[in-house]
Amino acid sequence: MRLGLVGRSAVWCALYALLMAGVAAVVLAAVAERRQADEAAARAAQVRADVVRAEYQLLDLDRTERGYLVTHDAELLGSWSAQHDRLAERIGALQRLQEPRQADRTRRLSQDTRSYVEEHALPALRAAQAGQPGSSVPATLRDGDRRIALLHTELDDLAAGDERLAEARDHRADALVRVMGVAAVAGMAASVLVGVCLVGYLDRAVVRPLRRAASAAGQLARGRLGARVPEEGAAEIGRLARAFNAMGGSMQRTVAQLVRYGRTQAALRRVATRIAQGASPAEALDAVVVELGRLVGTDGALIVRFDDGEGTVLAAWGAEGAPAHVGDRVPLDGDSVSAWVYRTGRPARMDDYAEAAGPVAARMREHNIRAAVGAPIVVEGRRWGVVTATVHGDQPLAEEAEERVADYTELVATTIANAQARADLAASRARVVVAADQARRRIERNLHDDIQQQLIAVHIGLGAAQEVVPPDLPHVRQGMASATERLGTVLDQLREMSRGIHPAILTDRGLGAALKMLARRSGVPAQVDVDLSRRPPEPVEVAAYYIAAEALANAAKHARATLVRIEATDDDHEVRLSVSDDGAGGADPARGSGLLGLADRVHALGGTIAVISPPGGGTRVVAELPLDSVLLTAATARLG
Repeated sequence: MRLGLVGRSAVWCALYALLMAGVAAVVLAAVAERRQADEAAARAAQVRADVVRAEYQLLDLDRTERGYLVTHDAELLGSWSAQHDRLAERIGALQRLQEPRQADRTRRLSQDTRSYVEEHALPALRAAQAGQPGSSVPATLRDGDRRIALLHTELDDLAAGDERLAEARDHRADALVRVMGVAAVAGMAASVLVGVCLVGYLDRAVVRPLRRAASAAGQLARGRLGARVPEEGAAEIGRLARAFNAMGGSMQRTVAQLVRYGRTQAALRRVATRIAQGASPAEALDAVVVELGRLVGTDGALIVRFDDGEGTVLAAWGAEGAPAHVGDRVPLDGDSVSAWVYRTGRPARMDDYAEAAGPVAARMREHNIRAAVGAPIVVEGRRWGVVTATVHGDQPLAEEAEERVADYTELVATTIANAQARADLAASRARVVVAADQARRRIERNLHDDIQQQLIAVHIGLGAAQEVVPPDLPHVRQGMASATERLGTVLDQLREMSRGIHPAILTDRGLGAALKMLARRSGVPAQVDVDLSRRPPEPVEVAAYYIAAEALANAAKHARATLVRIEATDDDHEVRLSVSDDGAGGADPARGSGLLGLADRVHALGGTIAVISPPGGGTRVVAELPLDSVLLTAATARLG
């Protein structure tokens, strides 16, 4: 079983602990032996002292016995009894101090002492005390001498034996102390060696890998995402190195994805900016293919829309010339990226067109295109088309080219959908404006051709009837005259209303005549300068007319102007209208609905309008109305 850092550290610690425990055991054993040797020496000295005292007490006991046997002095019996008790206590003390190996000697000494007392001294004293005849005193004394000598010998042997035992233990203690010294030195040396080995192992297995990991982490922090550490470390260090490398790889991939995402977003912002600036769907698609080629790192790109089994090129870009042009039809059979995407609905790549079959592959070889990659464009859940990136010559495709193109096609689809929606919305607004103008024109025609003519006929009939009324009916003549006058007033109001709804002069004679009519009817003197090379489309004329009318009305009502100048010019692309006055200025379009409504009309036609009105500097309204607007053309065509 492979051990981790904790297990290996535990093994090193256990080895170190065993060495220290061995040294400690030797030291403790030596100390214990030394203590026991000292105790044995002290006990031997105590035994020797007790033996000497016992010998003296034995001699006193023998002398007292001899004195009593000779003198029969009763006091000596009391002394003998006291001496006997002290001798028994001393022999007992020797037994308590004995070494286990001296047990036989102390037991024999005790037995010989009891034998001396019970078999020699007491019988002799009792016989002498009773006056009984017995053995002669000399014989008794000789027996006592023999027994006393034996006891002296045993006491000396006991003391000498304890001394020998103490000396032997002392020698053993000295030897163990020497062993302890050697063991301590060896243990310390071994512990130092183990410590050095442990430090070396930790340096090699832990410190160095951690230093390398710290250095690599610093490189990662400084942006060197390719920094890695060796993975040969053991156990947890190896896992740490592998985890660090995995983290570095993940960071590198994440940063690459973020960079790619940032580039994609930047490309999308540029495309969105083009669309926001009024680019048409075709212009937006042209911007898309250029950004796609830059983003994927290829030298060509195409956007193809699927139409009934064939493809139509809507946008093309190529650093060395595109293999197709806008409007070309592309077959969707054979071996090509467009055909594969059309059939499968999934991203595809062709790394070499050399052996590919089909008309598209042949065209690719003619243009020296080596490889291509493409992905489907899905708009509102429908497979709308394909975006393709190509490379020339020997240049290989990047490994992640499919992923990049697939990521970008989502943005392409969004761009297409947004551009189309914006174009549809603008076209719808233009159609609403044109429809409103046409409705106003129809109302004006109905008023002029029908109601107004009938009212004129009634007015003429009333005038004729008034002439034939008899003079004797003055009240009837007066009533008919009043009715005729009121009817004339109504006709004047109707004519004014019809001109406000849609000026007939604008339809009949064009913008120049309509602007001059506005100047004649203006409450402020106005100068008109019209320089148009051709008659603009009707929506442009109507917008220009109402802008001029609103500006004249504002100059008369609010600006306190003394002169208004109206200028209209054109070029190949737009009509430019300028209405300026010398009034008080400070006009704010946000405070009035007239100019706001006109701005909506202008924007619906794809044009621009600006109001320049510094306080005290007069007011100038400038409008630019496109003549070739796709929105204008589509709106006019649909509404007939």
